Amino acid sequence: MEFASFEQALQVCMQAADGSEEQKEAMVYCLEHAPSDLRSMLDERLKITEATQQGCGCGCDSHD
Repeated sequence: MEFASFEQALQVCMQAADGSEEQKEAMVYCLEHAPSDLRSMLDERLKITEATQQGCGCGCDSHD
């Protein structure tokens, strides 16, 4: 599927059926074409989320 803009792909992401091929293609487009400030923010948030889900990597049991 081709998208005319990031905004169009984002709209498809939100409206397509969860897990559909259309949604996946739109998500990939969004990730590849997001404005740089949004990409940076998402990268940082994903790192934080992964650290809290998988442990921080410092060897402790947890951070409360």
